[in-house]
Amino acid sequence: MTARRFFTQIFRDEDGSTLVWTCVLTMVLLGFTSLVVDVGFINHQVAEMQKTADAAALAGAKQLPDESMAGAFALDLSEKNGYQDGVEGVQVNCVRNPDGCHSGWFQVQLSKPINYFFAPLLGYDDGVINVHATASYVSPLPLDINGGGNYGFNGIQNLSVFGPYAPYTYGDCFSTQWLNNGDDNPEYNDEGYNFKLMVPGNYAAINGTNEMWVEVFDPETWNIGNAANAGDGRVDEIRSAPGGGHPQPDSRYTTTTFQLFAPDDTPADLDDDVMIAEATYGPGDDPTLTDMQWVKGSDWEINLAAWGTGDYRINVKTIDGSSENGFNLRAGPPREEEDEFDSSNGTSITATGNLPMNFNTSGTVDINLGEIPPEAAGFDVYVDKFDTDVGAKTVSYYDDLGNSWPGQLSGNGTWKLDVLTMPDGYPGSTLYAQYQAGSQDTSVWQMYFDGFLPGAPAILRLVD
Repeated sequence: MTARRFFTQIFRDEDGSTLVWTCVLTMVLLGFTSLVVDVGFINHQVAEMQKTADAAALAGAKQLPDESMAGAFALDLSEKNGYQDGVEGVQVNCVRNPDGCHSGWFQVQLSKPINYFFAPLLGYDDGVINVHATASYVSPLPLDINGGGNYGFNGIQNLSVFGPYAPYTYGDCFSTQWLNNGDDNPEYNDEGYNFKLMVPGNYAAINGTNEMWVEVFDPETWNIGNAANAGDGRVDEIRSAPGGGHPQPDSRYTTTTFQLFAPDDTPADLDDDVMIAEATYGPGDDPTLTDMQWVKGSDWEINLAAWGTGDYRINVKTIDGSSENGFNLRAGPPREEEDEFDSSNGTSITATGNLPMNFNTSGTVDINLGEIPPEAAGFDVYVDKFDTDVGAKTVSYYDDLGNSWPGQLSGNGTWKLDVLTMPDGYPGSTLYAQYQAGSQDTSVWQMYFDGFLPGAPAILRLVD
């Protein structure tokens, strides 16, 4: 029997079954209405509560390791979003280290009773919505900018940044403003890269002067002879932007801005930093004055008696072009042009959070990634790598104490995270990566751990 004949038979029946079937169908329709309305209502409430839990977890994690302050910030943010603990049945629970393994994790559990609209007709009067979010507070570890070579010299690697129009898959995910297809790059960071220049308090005693020069090696992307790619005697790569829907630059030669900021007592807050020197290099510069040379701007001669010792910040960001700018950084006392740079002058430069680098030769190299502090004892140390793909074969890790850890390579345009668990009682040591790299292999490396370094900026992220 077809559906049409079935319903025709029902409404022609004269024995009263029409009323019965009408009631049945009405109940079915009410059931569907209840399902649609109440499920939609629940989904909306869950989404709103989840956004609040996410924001509260991040707000709380930012206050760690002060657990009391973390809880207060999380509760305050929840209340501002309409979920006050203990009011109208709302419960907000804050838990630090919810899995017992991560003291830098902070979880917010949010629950609220709800009353249904139509479900009571079917015997369901109310329910409870439960959501949770976990945020992590991790401390970035400084990364050695020279990979273990002598400070202030170019060795197995150099620093490198691409212009904002470069292909995302060329290895610099933070400088490229668009993905290859022209969509916005969610990882783009218009603040560029930050490096810490440490100037010791006894600098004058070491060097006999309070004067300091800050220098950049090959700050532009011109290659004398117009060589397209880095190679012997080169650090820059002259690249074109992708076609199609990808925006095009004014010039494929990248324009790079270098800024120097004075030390202050709030290293985790960059908004109040005072800039004391700035220099921009691009297509209009004379490459004979900068290509493969150490360059010092006129205002990069720093008087430490005026600005003090401590941690200076060097910011590097690209503002135009699609090519790769290979460069390096160093600082030290003034000297005559013919004098060699003294790498024992007391200063050091490390990358903060993100290390963008390029390898100009193929082969197995041992990269000095940086120092793992005693505060990392018993914690996980993370080494995250973006785009270690050009000719790369293997990567593994070891320290000066005989510990070793396996590693994994990341494919084209992707990240790969290696987790290195530090033993309890770890006294601190230098971490190395044994990396079989390929020529012109550009990548970004990060290193951080589930712990706290006083005064250091934090990396906040949702982990659950």
